[in-house]
Amino acid sequence: TWSDEDDSEGEAENTHALTGVCTSDTESCDEEVKHLETITEVGIKCEEGMKMIERQKGIIQTLESEKLDNLAEISKLQEEVTELQTHLDHFKKQVGMLNKGTELLDEILEKLPTPSRSKTAIGYQYKNVNSIRDYNKDSQYMSEASRRTTFGMKSPQLAGKPVRNYHGGQRHCQHICLHILKTVHNPPIINTKKEWKQKDEEQKEDTDTNEASLIAHTSLKASSRDDWYFDSGCSRHMTGVEKYLVDIKSYASSFVTFGDGAKGKIQGIGRLINNGLPKLENVLLVKGLTANLISISQLCDQGMKVNFTKEECIVSNDQGDVLMKGARSKDNCYLWVPIEETDVSTCLRIKEDEVKIWHQRLGHLNLRSMKKAMSKEAIRGLPNLQIEENSICGECQIGKQTKVSHQLLQQLSTSRVLELLHMDLMGPIQVESLGDMCIQLQREKGCEIVRVRSDHGKEFENSKFVDFCASKGILQEFSSPGTPQQNGVVERKNRTIQESARVMLHAKNLPLYFWAEAMNTACYIHNRVTLRKGTDKTLYELWKDKKPTVKYFHVFGSKCYILADREPRRKLDPKSDEGIFLGYSINSRAYRVFNSRTRTIMESINVVIDDSAEEMSDAETNVATLVPIPEESEPETVAAQDSDMNESNTEAVKPSKGPSIRTQKNHPLDLVIGDPKQGITTRRSNDVISNACFISKIEPKNVKEALTDEYWINAMQEELTQFKRSEVWDLVPRPEDVNVIGTKWVYKNKTDENGTITRNKARLVAQGYTQIEGVDFDEIFAPVARLESIRLLLAVACILKFKLYQMDVKSAFLNGYLNEEVYVEQPKGFVDPSFPNHVYKLKKALYGLKQAPRAWYERLTEFLVNQGYKKGGHDKTLFMKDVEGKLMIAQIYVDDIVFGGMSRQMVEHFVKQMQSEFEMSLVGELTYFLGLQVRQMEDSIFVSQEKYAKNIVKKFGMEGGSHKRTPAPTHLKLTKDEKGIDVDQSLYRSMIGSLLYLTASRPDIMFAVGVCARYQASHKMSHLAQVKRIFKYVNDTCNYGILYSHTEDSTLVGYCDADWAGSVDDRKSTSGACFFLGNNLVSWFSKKQNSVSLSTAEAEYIAAGSSCSQLLWMRQMLSEYNVEQNVMTLYCDNLSAINISKNPIQHSRTKHIDIRHHFIRDLVEEKIVTLEHIASEEQLADIFTKALDANQFEKLRGKLGICLFEDQ
Repeated sequence: TWSDEDDSEGEAENTHALTGVCTSDTESCDEEVKHLETITEVGIKCEEGMKMIERQKGIIQTLESEKLDNLAEISKLQEEVTELQTHLDHFKKQVGMLNKGTELLDEILEKLPTPSRSKTAIGYQYKNVNSIRDYNKDSQYMSEASRRTTFGMKSPQLAGKPVRNYHGGQRHCQHICLHILKTVHNPPIINTKKEWKQKDEEQKEDTDTNEASLIAHTSLKASSRDDWYFDSGCSRHMTGVEKYLVDIKSYASSFVTFGDGAKGKIQGIGRLINNGLPKLENVLLVKGLTANLISISQLCDQGMKVNFTKEECIVSNDQGDVLMKGARSKDNCYLWVPIEETDVSTCLRIKEDEVKIWHQRLGHLNLRSMKKAMSKEAIRGLPNLQIEENSICGECQIGKQTKVSHQLLQQLSTSRVLELLHMDLMGPIQVESLGDMCIQLQREKGCEIVRVRSDHGKEFENSKFVDFCASKGILQEFSSPGTPQQNGVVERKNRTIQESARVMLHAKNLPLYFWAEAMNTACYIHNRVTLRKGTDKTLYELWKDKKPTVKYFHVFGSKCYILADREPRRKLDPKSDEGIFLGYSINSRAYRVFNSRTRTIMESINVVIDDSAEEMSDAETNVATLVPIPEESEPETVAAQDSDMNESNTEAVKPSKGPSIRTQKNHPLDLVIGDPKQGITTRRSNDVISNACFISKIEPKNVKEALTDEYWINAMQEELTQFKRSEVWDLVPRPEDVNVIGTKWVYKNKTDENGTITRNKARLVAQGYTQIEGVDFDEIFAPVARLESIRLLLAVACILKFKLYQMDVKSAFLNGYLNEEVYVEQPKGFVDPSFPNHVYKLKKALYGLKQAPRAWYERLTEFLVNQGYKKGGHDKTLFMKDVEGKLMIAQIYVDDIVFGGMSRQMVEHFVKQMQSEFEMSLVGELTYFLGLQVRQMEDSIFVSQEKYAKNIVKKFGMEGGSHKRTPAPTHLKLTKDEKGIDVDQSLYRSMIGSLLYLTASRPDIMFAVGVCARYQASHKMSHLAQVKRIFKYVNDTCNYGILYSHTEDSTLVGYCDADWAGSVDDRKSTSGACFFLGNNLVSWFSKKQNSVSLSTAEAEYIAAGSSCSQLLWMRQMLSEYNVEQNVMTLYCDNLSAINISKNPIQHSRTKHIDIRHHFIRDLVEEKIVTLEHIASEEQLADIFTKALDANQFEKLRGKLGICLFEDQ
């Protein structure tokens, strides 16, 4: 018998039993013996193989050791070869020096005493015949050791070297090597490698124009031809390596003269642009030059600054940008070293950057006009720039590129100002204001307007304006209908200013609600830099009779610093505020700037502007509110301010009417429906631009309004294109006796988590209210995720430590298939002209249809199930997939999907699967979902509704006034207050609804909002006062949210409490509870009980029962995430309620409790839930049942995990 025990006796018994079986069965025993023999043989062979492997390993190690020794020997030999090569190069230089000779050597030899014998120590021999000195390689006075010492090699290596004759004087001369001369009391010899030439040639060279170089001797002995040295005695950059240069041209000077009088021939001049070398212009190519020189004087002539320190040399421009660097070497020379490519600039780039800066300062004026204004000296303060008209500005191409324009007139049509007034308007306007403008212009110049040219807009062609012109003797001229080219002057000016404004905004990445400021600045610049055709004067000079100056001009949209001189300031407060430069004041000599701290547009002269700053970030340009003022300033006319600025003025400016930023570009003109050049405008530039920006931000109410804006037209076309791609419908003849459902356009601005408008969305919806149940639809229900499910997913992500992502299915409902036959009308504005009476037969669901959500849910569910995902048993919007213990999760809320997984490959695979089946408009990290702002960090997740909180506070006008530390006073006891003052019913309900949605991430206001929500049917002024107090508290805590920290603890814990008879009206109690997964708050509630409790124990018992229901749901949800729970703990501060749950004894105090509340006893008995006592001051659920004092409230709020994001 075999034993299942693990003790040694059992094992021994098993062994004996096996032996007995083998003895009784001969055949099986023989087979097993053979099998054992085979195993033994295999084992022996394995051992032999292992030994052989060990021997081979030893051989391999020996070979490896020999390999290392050989490599070391090779390295040593390479070093010796390098050393010999160095000696050889050194010897070649010496031989070349001896062969060529120098004037300095001649002078030294002449001064030396006459030798007593004709042979010298280094092999020069003096012959009396013709007084010629020759080198004698067979000289007996030079030993082999001397040759090694002098030349670093044996004398036979000198064989075959040419003999250079040197014509000396009448007496014998000493012949000594230059290395030996260094020991004599003579100045050091500089190896300039001077080329030997006839004396007449040298005299001829002296007559040429020469460059100079006084470079030290040590730098010429550089070991690398790639080294470049900074030389303060060098008049030009120079090199001896021709391959470094490009665009080599001839040079006027023939030679460069060195400090010792030696000369080198200049072969040309070129540009140095090779990678890994300094980028220089006008570099001389000098024959025989062994060092590459960077001229300090040439750098300074090009406007650069050169600063020498003990360790380095720095070359920079006027803005402080480092262009080149040099490191001090051991021989005390400054050797050029490369720096980051972004910091390296050539002299040409410095000029280009200066041109670019002025191009931006002048409102992206075209380079041809800049060059013309500079050459005519029509503008003061504009430096002399090297402008290349063929240069391309990317921002100008984006904002200005057009088709070929109409031919311009070649002669002037007017002779003085106000002879012809061109007009064109845009936007709603009061006609009477045109007359006021004309009178103002006439008074300023003291002359009359002769003619007014305009189109046929009703603001010009009407009885009032015609009568005004007739009374003033002004001749009206109109362009032909549909021919705006005849009013080309004003049309072109409008386009020029609009293009300039558009470019300035996009160049600095500014939001479009600064459009009015950009237009004002563009007009201001245009008047001062544009020359009147046929003259050399600017528009400003023609009007003011003096030249304008641009010395104070800066780049629109640059970062600036504003002196805070208008507010009381403490000693340690910052003296300046950061802001955005927006232009120039039209009423004072000051700058117009946007103050990022105060969120106002102001005017001040105490501004420092950084033109070189990069484009503004979203954080710097995110303007929520501009402070309004009663009156707006007068608009700029042609007679604007003078040029100089020396006064300061600060003002707050009327806010733009657009809520936030747009990011779309202009669309091609041929895609726009309607006439974009129709005559509409306002008389004030602020009104002009505000209206232009306003129409692109406002959501149209109907198709007629949408068709006047190219952005919304494009949005509608995009929606219909999506219909075509998804094959949603077919155009068919209208059937008889069929309910044809109407369609409607719905317009909505899509925003991000910061409230920024990201796109215009036009949605074509069906008028589902006309559908007939049973005919046009049957089942319509489709589940959506609960907010507490989303919070639970966030907590699970913290436990499993994976990141969450989101995606948005574009036009999701268009993917759902219909089971019914449904017909809809053609959309308004897009009726097929060939078949105006046809209708569309739907193949897929359309937004607005009652069955559309269910059709989409069924299509998505079918797809995910086919991909291996399992639908949740308790949450039908949850889909999971488990692959080898790694979980992939997707939570569905209509067309928004939150997903994440324990493996990055699983996440990427899920995205690819979804994109292969559906079109996605957004895929990325989870940041904004259903109004929740999510910030995912390495060790935590922060969830808030900051943007939503600020919006509702602003919506109901509660952003000002006092702040409150708590949402409700401790004495809060609201009643029906039947004698109180009535308030607006829709206002009160709207405020309550807004606050209820805020409780999705703000449990601290749950109790106060719940109490106020009880009086939506009969609300009075006392109730509204309490609601306003909640808003004051929210206003001070907008940026509060819930922090979810990464933790290993996955225990489910709850806290429950009750406020007995808290309601004054019906004496019902209030239940409150909160639930944690680990230390992360997931769910909470605060609600009035349905029945009146007779005691605190009963109220607490009912609250505990409701809490157990929530705990069971959360337990079931966690099981689907593979996060199992054992016994769940529920903390209660009432011992009587705990005893009732543990002891099922009926008595007079409990027999009347509804049976549905007693199911808690079964949970306790089955040890699913255990009730534990907690002290009342530590009961976290207290914040959900009663109004607390500030200290206790803030204590419990912190324990719930509600905090500021900045504190993390």
